[in-house]
Amino acid sequence: MIPSHLLHALVLAFSFAGFVNAQTNSKDRVVTEIAEKKTPPSVRAIAPIDDTNVFFLTERGGVGVAKFSPGLSLIDWEPYSEIHWNAHSDLAIGPEYSLIFANPREVTQAFDTDEDPGVDFYQNIISEWAGKGEGVRITAGPVADAHGRLLFALSPFTENAEEKPKAALVAWQPEADELTVVTRSQLPIADFAISRDSLLAARLSMPGYKDGYYISLTELPSPEVIAATPERVPHTRPSLLIPAEMTEGGTPTQLSFFHEDGMEKLLLVVPETQQLIEIVPSRPGSVWQGAILLRRVMPSPIETVIEMAPGKLLAGGAKGFTPLEKSEQDVYRIQSVALVESGIILNFTEPIDRFAGSKPESYSVQAIGLDGGKSSLPIRPVIESDGMSVILRTPQVSGKTVLRVVCQNVPSEDGESLLSSAVFFTVHEK
Repeated sequence: MIPSHLLHALVLAFSFAGFVNAQTNSKDRVVTEIAEKKTPPSVRAIAPIDDTNVFFLTERGGVGVAKFSPGLSLIDWEPYSEIHWNAHSDLAIGPEYSLIFANPREVTQAFDTDEDPGVDFYQNIISEWAGKGEGVRITAGPVADAHGRLLFALSPFTENAEEKPKAALVAWQPEADELTVVTRSQLPIADFAISRDSLLAARLSMPGYKDGYYISLTELPSPEVIAATPERVPHTRPSLLIPAEMTEGGTPTQLSFFHEDGMEKLLLVVPETQQLIEIVPSRPGSVWQGAILLRRVMPSPIETVIEMAPGKLLAGGAKGFTPLEKSEQDVYRIQSVALVESGIILNFTEPIDRFAGSKPESYSVQAIGLDGGKSSLPIRPVIESDGMSVILRTPQVSGKTVLRVVCQNVPSEDGESLLSSAVFFTVHEK
């Protein structure tokens, strides 16, 4: 249940004809009139309170609180803190609806203590860690996980003088005196998200690499496993490559998990090109791999996307909030890519033009080696009976490869062009 003073903050701009019962608390108020709409807030990060209320971080580092309808239309918003912090683009909710954010040198917790409402008390909860005096900084986070921990990334990081400094994801719990290393990484972590099932997705920082952007996928062990066997802390390594071609030179930023069609997927935003990139992870063996697709091009740049409820996504950017319900995303696009023994399966959101889709020259498949080199694969398309799927029969695909699949002439049955003709699939094992 949301505290009454927080609910009060969410409905400040409303006028009320009265209460259902004069003695009930604020959660039973009935909205009868909505005040004149205010200028939409800028949004850099969103932290859901429940499925219709959120805290958000503004572009200038302030904090606001917003309320939405069940369909995610913005009802109202209010500033919650006018102080502007130099914070990373992550915002976590702590005990008693406190707010937790970080900059390179510290993690801060903010409270509303006098129920006015508004943040009025701040404290540094994490300001010391190994190597801070030698330049170790927080590069991403904090993100809360299912175990009640706060996780953030440090770089360059080492646990002893004999090791070459690399990077690490560390966890903090209020009752613990020390930070616990959760993963070690060869590369700095620029952004990360954690699924409900403790799957870590991290965007690795490689400023000198111009061909794309690496995403790592790592299953995080439970706190009990780490405490019992600290030597088995996993290493975060590149899992998927997002080619620079896909983002048109823009840098993907925030990661978020969401659930759709019985699967757990990932979203990345590319503010410079207004793209929303979708990743569908898979794990056929011991190593994660998966498909990378363009899900949507937004009408204006967005900085963040979060899942409010299954099937309901909320985006935010300089022009405010944008709901992304599935019904609004039904553009003609490649919806999924999968590898099977006989080749590559492409699934589309609408039936394809069967005449064009049956021609081999309508497609091209390129295998790009993660260790270098590239080759074109011969294909033979086979259209499924519903027209929604195509199997591209190819020779055996080797591991350590990025598949680039281009549908250069595959319109829909109604003559629509694909949102993006290219999709990519990182293959580690086949």
